[in-house]
Amino acid sequence: MVENVHRTVRCLSRWGVVTALGLGIVICFSTPAWAQPKRRQEKNWGSYQSLSPEEKARFNKRLRRWKALPPEKQRDLRRRMKQWEELPPEERTLYEQRFHQWQKLSPEERQMIREKLKKWNGLPPQDREEILRRFRTP
Repeated sequence: MVENVHRTVRCLSRWGVVTALGLGIVICFSTPAWAQPKRRQEKNWGSYQSLSPEEKARFNKRLRRWKALPPEKQRDLRRRMKQWEELPPEERTLYEQRFHQWQKLSPEERQMIREKLKKWNGLPPQDREEILRRFRTP
């Protein structure tokens, strides 16, 4: 009986409907993208042939740049991308806003900020804690 219920639920879940038998509850959800090849084709995912010549050239250029990176840099970038994907949407938005603010700065302002951050990172930890404590207390 239990095996039959599991088989029924597994079969129905492929079509986007799961029936919780015995409770009389019906839960509807959309079918995942991998189960809809037509939608994948509409977005041209994984279709190199459908790219324009300019897009192919840009893709090949990026691929060459990626392959030119040392393996440890590739691992680091993969790790950072995974961290980015795991961020909640609010944090992603916050980082995107900060990035756009950084992009709006002039090169001189960016350099000045980098120098100040280098000085900050050069301070001993106890000095940094003291400065942070002073800013936290009124």
